Amino acid sequence: MLGRLKSELKQNRHVVGAVRSAYPALNWLRGQKAYYLRAAPYLSDAYFDEVCFSNRGNDPATLLKRTRQYVPLEASDVLVLGCGRGEELKLWEQQSPRSLVGCDYFGHPIDWARREADVAAMDVGALAFADNSFDLVSSTALLEHVRDLEACVAEMARVTRPGGMVFANFGPLYRGYGGAHFLGSYEHLWMDDAQFDAYLEARNIPYEREEALHWLRNDMFSRATYDEYLAVFRRYFDLSHVTLTVSPEALHFKREQPQVWASLRERYSEQDLCTFAMRAWLRVKPKAAVLTERRAA
Repeated sequence: MLGRLKSELKQNRHVVGAVRSAYPALNWLRGQKAYYLRAAPYLSDAYFDEVCFSNRGNDPATLLKRTRQYVPLEASDVLVLGCGRGEELKLWEQQSPRSLVGCDYFGHPIDWARREADVAAMDVGALAFADNSFDLVSSTALLEHVRDLEACVAEMARVTRPGGMVFANFGPLYRGYGGAHFLGSYEHLWMDDAQFDAYLEARNIPYEREEALHWLRNDMFSRATYDEYLAVFRRYFDLSHVTLTVSPEALHFKREQPQVWASLRERYSEQDLCTFAMRAWLRVKPKAAVLTERRAA
């Protein structure tokens, strides 16, 4: 019965549209201090401009709207990092930027040939672009996979023009619920990489083989925490807007598994365990300021 109702709702465009239009209001309500401190008291010590309790209402169009507040896209040279097979590039092509370039660590030449953008295989920690080449550098689902976060962020800053912007949308963070891109909860935090590999192999779930095992075997899980990302960002950028996404599954786990949660808290902070993702709009600092920040670090 419930499945049938969901199916009928999906087929009714008007109902779906009405529900989706309510997401921003719901996110606004949850983002009020009186709500989020009741649901997640640890947020009183966290840095963010906006907090969300799900990814609903944060579709690409919404994120682009905020990005447009900082960058005139039609007059911009745009670099998209970690573009995969190129699906993400469709959205950017529709914005008609002055130029569009994409890159990914893994090469997909057949898929890339269908795109209007120039795309190449490249390590984001060693970008083959000149300094000050782009007005906007964007990435989605990238920074949770970089081996050397400092090198990647430094390269993003290097290729961005003075006054330009970097937009990074990424998660799940590794210490969070399901943070190793699998369908479990926190099992990955109790195991070393070899044990976790064997665990996933025994489960033999297609999604986990394509995601968790792929990233694990390529040594492409960033283990950085939310605060560690912020610290690296601050060395190269001014933070224009940062969104922290709390995992509802983590909060549910905390309520339902208090003993396991207590054991996890002996090793990890509640913020790390509950943070699902983050989005950051970053204004590149003058190069002299970056040098000062790096020396201080």
